[in-house]
Amino acid sequence: MRALKLRRVDSRLHACTQAIERWRRAGRPAGLGRVPDRSGFIQFRALGDGGDWHGLILAHDWLHRALPTSPSWVGRHSPLSSIVALFRAVPRPLPLAVDELRYSRLADIEGVEGTRCPTHDLPWLDTPRGRVWVTRLPPRGRVVEPGSHAWLQALPMRLVLQLGVSELRAARLRRLHKGDVLRITERTQHGLLANRCLGVFTFTEEGLHMQPSVADADPPIPPSPGPAVDPSALMVRLEFVLASCDIDLARLSQFIDGQLIPLAADAARHIEIRANGRPVAVGELVQMEAQLGVELLKVYRNGSDE
Repeated sequence: MRALKLRRVDSRLHACTQAIERWRRAGRPAGLGRVPDRSGFIQFRALGDGGDWHGLILAHDWLHRALPTSPSWVGRHSPLSSIVALFRAVPRPLPLAVDELRYSRLADIEGVEGTRCPTHDLPWLDTPRGRVWVTRLPPRGRVVEPGSHAWLQALPMRLVLQLGVSELRAARLRRLHKGDVLRITERTQHGLLANRCLGVFTFTEEGLHMQPSVADADPPIPPSPGPAVDPSALMVRLEFVLASCDIDLARLSQFIDGQLIPLAADAARHIEIRANGRPVAVGELVQMEAQLGVELLKVYRNGSDE
């Protein structure tokens, strides 16, 4: 079997192209390109709930759009420093209709010449006040797209109702037989989800009663489950499956003994991603700097997609 030849992916460029796709889905004109070789840019840092990001905009373009009724000579003869001062004075100088770029205020505002601007391709976004080049994207982990949680509602999460725990020596474990009784040495009665304690349960005539706190648990009182759990913050176990096949025990022992496992020539483009055991996407195995990654080719949003 030949080694897999993986396509290399640049993480910065990949983040840029993904951001552009999100902005386009939000209905905004966006693309990737270099900052034009012109003078007079306004550089700024945007502070928002989703994390900080940095951007550039042509000063005179912004001025003409911010003051469309002003005489034409204002834009031609206004020095960069004056436009920057006006940019600082306006409460919301950049109206943005993309959630991940919303900001509470702008900081580090200064005028820069084109020679100080980045020379590599940058993601850009057209706004009512002109084109904005994003020199640093907001943290990807903070990006949330509208409606992105809907398909997660059907993702299986294993709820474990833990009666209690006890310890047993490994030697005793090997000698267990039918009819043996194992003692529960410590009662917990915890409701666990993704290895996090949601609360405790008690027995009632109707069934089990869950409580989000630890009050009134049958002795002994278990440790506090901590603050309320945000379901969207729970960890989901992802599995990346290169291939799967049915195999009997005889052939399995041969594989374990060192036999090579044949793979299809395009196996690297059919990596299955499973979340808590459910298929959620298919992608291509790629090399991203020193790590392996999977570039998604198809994402299952509901059961009919699988």
